[in-house]
Amino acid sequence: MSKKKRFVTIQILPDDLSEAWTVRLRYRFFEFLFYATIVALFAIGFAAVKITQIQAKVLLANHLASRNQELMEQQKKMELLEQDLAELTEKERAVREILQAFLTEGPIDSAHSMKAPMWATNLNRYLDDIHEVERRMESRDANLLRDKQPSIWPVKGIVSQRFSGAGSSQGRHDGIDILAEENSLVVSTAKGVVVAAGWDQDLGRYIRVNHDFGVESVYGHLARSFVQTGDQVQKGSALGLVGSTGRSLGPHLHFEIIFKGKPVDPMSYLQ
Repeated sequence: MSKKKRFVTIQILPDDLSEAWTVRLRYRFFEFLFYATIVALFAIGFAAVKITQIQAKVLLANHLASRNQELMEQQKKMELLEQDLAELTEKERAVREILQAFLTEGPIDSAHSMKAPMWATNLNRYLDDIHEVERRMESRDANLLRDKQPSIWPVKGIVSQRFSGAGSSQGRHDGIDILAEENSLVVSTAKGVVVAAGWDQDLGRYIRVNHDFGVESVYGHLARSFVQTGDQVQKGSALGLVGSTGRSLGPHLHFEIIFKGKPVDPMSYLQ
């Protein structure tokens, strides 16, 4: 019987025809290398699955945190509205009492009385209170409108291309391009809800945020996105990182503002 081979010989022949290099390796080395490769591939695959699961949990946690923040804000608004309604209800009751007093005492007779009746004094005071509640509610609405109005710059950089309409000699460009370093932070220009976060053939990775009142903002060519559809964002919230995805010649942010379904010049909004 022939003796079983236990070694593999590898020879390396230099180009100058000098002495060849000879290496002898045991078969067990190749067996070890084979099993080690299988174990390494299994470990890499296991780690990749775990990383994907962790990323999914992080995204879910961020989404739940955003929804929780939204619910807390809505609850706070409801509590303020309930307070205002209770206050208005109390004022209404007081006005009814004043009107009842008016019907009982009769109107003011300026010819015979220099002093206004009690019901007139109370009426003026309660009307002032009602006007104060109305002013407070209007101020709250104004603050809400200001938070949802795009105003801050989405990224620090230089505007390389401005907005131009369909009839422009320079060709249509629905937003502005802002040159910025790759992986620069992109933030939301106003409070709103993410209505789209995905991929577009031209914009690459992009995000679309609805700010209510018919206003939306779009952020394109992102290298990375931190949000997903349905997330609530505040003015200045991180959305993603500047990139060069889609049809792009280099790192920059394509930024649009859409009002009632039509692109408008973002420069008229940004401070």
